[in-house]
Amino acid sequence: MVLPLFLIAGLLLGVNSIRVGNAETFLLNPNYQVEYFTEPIDHMNRDSGFINIKALIMNGSPSGPVFVYTGGNHPIEYEFQGAGFITEYLQLELNATVIFIEHRYYGDSVPSEEDYQYLTTSQALYDFADILDQVVPSNTTAVIAFGSVYSGMLAAFMRIKYPHIIDGAIASSAPLLAQLDTQGTGFSRVVSYDYSMSNVNQLCHIWITDGFNILSNLISRPTLYTALEDTFHTCQSLNDMGDIVQLQDWLTSIIKSIALYNFPYVSNVYGPLPPWPVNVACQLLQKYNMAPVNQWSTLQGMYEVANLYLNYTGRATCFDIYNVFEEGQPWMYQQCTELMMPMGQYGPIKTASNPLGGNDMFPVRPWSTAQFIQMCQSVFGVTPKPSWISVNYGMSANVNETLQYASNIVFSYGQLDPFKYSCIQDEINPQTTVFYIRNATTAVDLRTPSPNDPQTLMYARNHEEILISQWIAAKASSTA
Repeated sequence: MVLPLFLIAGLLLGVNSIRVGNAETFLLNPNYQVEYFTEPIDHMNRDSGFINIKALIMNGSPSGPVFVYTGGNHPIEYEFQGAGFITEYLQLELNATVIFIEHRYYGDSVPSEEDYQYLTTSQALYDFADILDQVVPSNTTAVIAFGSVYSGMLAAFMRIKYPHIIDGAIASSAPLLAQLDTQGTGFSRVVSYDYSMSNVNQLCHIWITDGFNILSNLISRPTLYTALEDTFHTCQSLNDMGDIVQLQDWLTSIIKSIALYNFPYVSNVYGPLPPWPVNVACQLLQKYNMAPVNQWSTLQGMYEVANLYLNYTGRATCFDIYNVFEEGQPWMYQQCTELMMPMGQYGPIKTASNPLGGNDMFPVRPWSTAQFIQMCQSVFGVTPKPSWISVNYGMSANVNETLQYASNIVFSYGQLDPFKYSCIQDEINPQTTVFYIRNATTAVDLRTPSPNDPQTLMYARNHEEILISQWIAAKASSTA
């Protein structure tokens, strides 16, 4: 079965859920304790049943603030791994108690019966609010929410919907306006831009396009499928057109994921990913696109990019191109109910039949709302409501009106951030702040500070700390 590309692309929002991280090593950290909080499965109607929500907690000074990371669509340990600015810096500077709260239906916070009707943003926000009510020591304690991508959306929603609980929020790379990109052009366009901006060679995105075009041309030549199996070391035999399309989409997911992890230092994905991995990928592509070049050398370059991302140990003997995502079903359900985020691809050429072409380097896979609805109805028996996030949270074309009275929220995004197309980019009022971070990818401001960080990132973190300190001071003065 060929996985629909809109499904693969949409699941990139939950890309951390497939990472082979080292949660066991984290749990040896004596500074953090694992606790479970029993919450109603249904906060709204008080239906019978409960769910145990996992939290990672480090106690700070009783008089210090509380920093809460609103968990997103993957296990909370992975959120922790990407939040070193909080755990390794801010906590120490401000003597804070830190709590990472896992999102219901992800990681270990799964009910005994997986009835997805209780998997909603509203129920998750209630979980966060109720747990904070139990752990915050007094009403004079300042509480600051943090999150990235989906969890960044939740951090912002917590400040908007529960300002009596949350005194400020850092929403990093939060795709709050993704549903407004109705044709799903943004993500693929930004990733293509990232590769075109590589300091290795400005032809990098062209080489990727060439590789995809070669695969498209080979679809009609089944006698060469065995050669493709050998080139890409696929675990499965490539037997028909659908397998070649799946190979293209597998490569697409890898190339996009590398852009999400384009950090200036080693990061842990399936293992260590080198600094600036987009540049490293482009170096590999350049090596195999030097004269004399032929279609097989170009494809070998594409394979090397996949190998960079998936096989850092060199121990893998083959790649399962169909086993792209694990733990994706809860996130699929959320997209099918509240969080439809269109993602499409339109290729490098604009034509009468493809008027949105010319903006990305990928095989043409247009977004289809009709197909997405059909998939949701088939898999979950639900029909998406594209307007839900606009109606429930005001994240619409009129977002300026929604946030005109909002305060104490930082919206940050990077120049190389694939989600930047869907982030809030304009400061709506003097009490909300937007940080545009040059030479930075997704949610990098929440990661552990590094000497290799660009100056703009250092500036953003410094000013985030200043704002957080101001929010804490304001809470102290208002309750004095």
